[in-house]
Amino acid sequence: MKVHHFQALVIGALCLGAAVLAAESYNQYQKLSELQTAARNAPADPGPSLRRDIGELRTKLTTLLPQVAALEDVQHQHTTAQATLGQQLDELAASVSVLQAVPPGPSSADLTAMAQRMGAAEAALEKLSTAPKVPEAIAASQSASIREKSKAKAPQPPFTLQGIETRGNLRFVTALPAGPHALSTVHLLQPGDSLNGWQLLAIRENQAEFHVPGHGDRTLPIP
Repeated sequence: MKVHHFQALVIGALCLGAAVLAAESYNQYQKLSELQTAARNAPADPGPSLRRDIGELRTKLTTLLPQVAALEDVQHQHTTAQATLGQQLDELAASVSVLQAVPPGPSSADLTAMAQRMGAAEAALEKLSTAPKVPEAIAASQSASIREKSKAKAPQPPFTLQGIETRGNLRFVTALPAGPHALSTVHLLQPGDSLNGWQLLAIRENQAEFHVPGHGDRTLPIP
């Protein structure tokens, strides 16, 4: 009875060990199956994809760098052009201010009066050309007498000459009317212009020639 009992114990122990071993093997199989499934579902190695993306980014960066440099150059040119345009606009504004300060040219009334004076002068010249000639000595004495009378009776200029101003190819005589006037009343005169009845005939070196109605021509020094 003891032998049979011992055998039963051994067989029971073996069965229990076999069951435990079977259970452990099944657990290991389950874990292996899970690992295999996880391995199949795991994403591929990202290394090649990342290297490919990095290579493409480097290529794009190499392509963009010259474009960025070109844009910087264009921006610099644009800034320079804006500065140049601003300077030109300032110069244009200054030129417009100067032109606005220039007195207007002779009016139609001035031109009509000038034409009348020229007609009268031509008529007087024609009369002189047809007048009988006088001896040179008498003519010289008469001319000297007339000049002396003209000098004695010639009025003083109703203005003061300030100087000569040049604008482009045009020359002007600056004149300040006599009396307590502000500097804003300075006039720019060209040949043909009149100021207080005195008409400018010519601008010479440091001199200006005027026609004074009833007194002939006068030459005034220019400071």
